[in-house]
Amino acid sequence: MSLGPVVHAEGLTRVLLVDDDPETSAETVSALDGCDSLDVAAVADPLAALEAHAESPFDCIVTELEFDGTAGFDTLLRVRESPNPPPVILFTRLDSEDVVREAFAAGVADVVDKRPTDVQLTVLAHRISNAVVAARQSTELDELYAWLQVIAEQSLVGLYVIRDGRIEFVNEYLSNLLGYDTDEIVGRPITDFIVEEDRAIVDESLRNRDHGSVESMSYTVRVSDRTGELTTLEITGQRAVVDGEPVVVGTAMDVTARLESERLLRRSERLTRQIISSLPDMVFISEPTEFDVVYINDQFENIWRRDVSYLYENPRSFLDLVHVDDRDQLRRAIDEMFTDIRDGVVDEQYEFEFRFIPEGSENIRWANARAVPLLDENGDVTNILGVMSDLTERISHERELAQQNARLDAFARVLSHDIRGPLAVAQGRLELARELDDDNHLDHVERAHRRITDLVEDVLSLARDERSVLDAEEVPLADAAATAWEMCSSNAGDVCCEIGELPVVEADESRTTRLFENLFRNALQHAHRPRGDGSDDGGEPRDSRTPSDREGDGELVIRVGALPSHRGFFVEDNGPGIPASIRDHIFDSGFSTKDGDGNGLGLGIVRQIVDSHGWIIRVADSASGARFEVLFDPVGEAGTSD
Repeated sequence: MSLGPVVHAEGLTRVLLVDDDPETSAETVSALDGCDSLDVAAVADPLAALEAHAESPFDCIVTELEFDGTAGFDTLLRVRESPNPPPVILFTRLDSEDVVREAFAAGVADVVDKRPTDVQLTVLAHRISNAVVAARQSTELDELYAWLQVIAEQSLVGLYVIRDGRIEFVNEYLSNLLGYDTDEIVGRPITDFIVEEDRAIVDESLRNRDHGSVESMSYTVRVSDRTGELTTLEITGQRAVVDGEPVVVGTAMDVTARLESERLLRRSERLTRQIISSLPDMVFISEPTEFDVVYINDQFENIWRRDVSYLYENPRSFLDLVHVDDRDQLRRAIDEMFTDIRDGVVDEQYEFEFRFIPEGSENIRWANARAVPLLDENGDVTNILGVMSDLTERISHERELAQQNARLDAFARVLSHDIRGPLAVAQGRLELARELDDDNHLDHVERAHRRITDLVEDVLSLARDERSVLDAEEVPLADAAATAWEMCSSNAGDVCCEIGELPVVEADESRTTRLFENLFRNALQHAHRPRGDGSDDGGEPRDSRTPSDREGDGELVIRVGALPSHRGFFVEDNGPGIPASIRDHIFDSGFSTKDGDGNGLGLGIVRQIVDSHGWIIRVADSASGARFEVLFDPVGEAGTSD
C-alpha cells in the first residue's frame, strides 16, 4: 500500500506524545524517533503535557482521547490559548464516527486510528509533518496578513480593490478621503463617489482593465464626500486575477493641494513673465558657469534691434554691436565674472557700462548692465540674473544740463566782465573825444562797440537750443568756408586762408557758416602774428606772395580741407598750436586762454553746431599749429571730444 511521499516540515520537529499506557507510549516514541525530522518526548497526562509545553513549546502534540477512564482531552485542548498554538492530533482507537466528528469540532488538526501496526505509525509520522507544515504556513499567513493590515492602515496613500465595478476593499486613508466609514463604502459602485463630470473617465478605465486591453492606468478625478466637499484624487490601477476573476488593485492620492500649488505657480510664472516683459529694461537669465542665455525678455529686440534667436544660438553675438572701444573691456569683464564664480569668490553684483550701436543704426547709445548671481540654500550659484538699462536719454539729459549750466556761467561772465571791459573803454574814449575834441578816440569807441556786438552775437548763438530742428539743405562746405572768411578777413591783416576741395553735405547753411567763422576767429585770436608795421585794418593791397612763401616768412596761414574718403573736414593753422594739457577743456563754454581779451564762447559754439548736426569734432595732432577735425560718421572713432 503506497501512502505517497511524506511532507517534512523545515527543521527538526519537536513532538509531545500524551499517553498513559507505558507500553504503547514507548512503542510509539520508538517508531517516531526513527524519522530523521522528528524529536519525540512523552508524558502520561494532559496536565503534564501543558506544563511541558509551557516550559519548552512543542511543534505538535499527539494525544490519546481518554486517560484512566476520564476525558482529559478537553483539558489538553487548552493549549490553543497559548501564542502560536501547536496542532493537536488525536491518536486513538476509532470505534465510532462520532469520535472523529467531535474531535474535529473541538479543534484538533487531525485524527489517526491507533492500531499496533507499522503502517499506522508511518501514517502518524506523515500526518504530524503535514500538520506542522500547515500550522507554520497558517502562522506565516497570519503574520503576513497582520503586516498587510498595518501597511494598509498606516499607508499615506489610499489603497483599494475593485471587482465588477464595486469596491471590495479600501483602507482607512481612502475612506477618510471619501468621507465615509469603511463599511459604508465596501460593496458600492466606485462611481457613487465620483463627481458626475468625471465618471466617464472611471468607467472607461475599469472597462479597459477588466477586459485586459490595458494592464495599468493613471488618471485624475474628483470625488465628493457626504458634505459635498470636492477632493481631487490621482488614481493608479493595476489589473490582477484573484480566484480566477479579474480585479483592479490600485492607489489613490489626494493631489488637491498639489494641483492648486501648481496652478498658483503657473499663474505666478505667467505674471512674472508679463511683468518682466513689460519692464523698460532688458532682463536675461544665464547659466551659472558660462554665458549661456536661457531666458531674455522682449526688450532685447526693442533695444538692440536684433532678433532674439541670435542671442540664444550665440550668446556673445551681441558683442559685435558694442562700440569698438568698449568691446574688449566688456568681454574681459564677463569672463572675469564667470572665473570668479568657478573659483567660488563671487561678488554680490557685477556692473558694466558700455556704448553700443543698435543693428541698422548709426547712433551711439549708452548702456548699464548689472549681473547678480542667484544662490541656492547651500550658497552655490544656480543662475545669473542680468538687467541692462539704456542710459542714453539720461546721459543726454545730464549733458544738456551741464551745457546749460556752462552757458549760464558764460552768460554771467560775459555780463559781469567781458561786456564791461569794452563798454568802459568806449565810455572813456567818448569822454576824451568830447573833452579834447579829438575824433581819433571815436575809432576806439567804434572798435569797442564792434567788440560788444560780437559778444552779444556769441551769447545769443550759445543760448540757442542745439536740439532745434535744422534747416537742412545741400551745403557746399567750400562756399560756407569762403563766406565765413570774408566776414573775418576785414580784421585779418596779412593772414592767408587756403580753402581746398570740400564735399557737399546735408546741413544748416547758416550754422555751418557760423562754425567756420568761429574756427577762423579762434585762429586769428590765438595764432595771428602782425607784420610789425601796425597795419591791421586791411586797407593795404593784398600780398601777392604764395601761402608757402607767407608760411616761410613766419606769417599765419589757415588751411581748410577734406579728410580722407570725405569722412569730414579739417581747419588748421601754422600757429603755436594747442597744448595737450588744455585740449580736454577748449570746447567748454567760457574757457579761454586770453586773459581779458576773450569770452571763451567761440569753440563752445563750434561744438554746439557740430553736435546739432550729429557730427563730432576733435583736436588732432599736428606737426605745427592747431588742427581741428570734424567727422561726419563718428562710429568706431576714439579720442573724440565726447
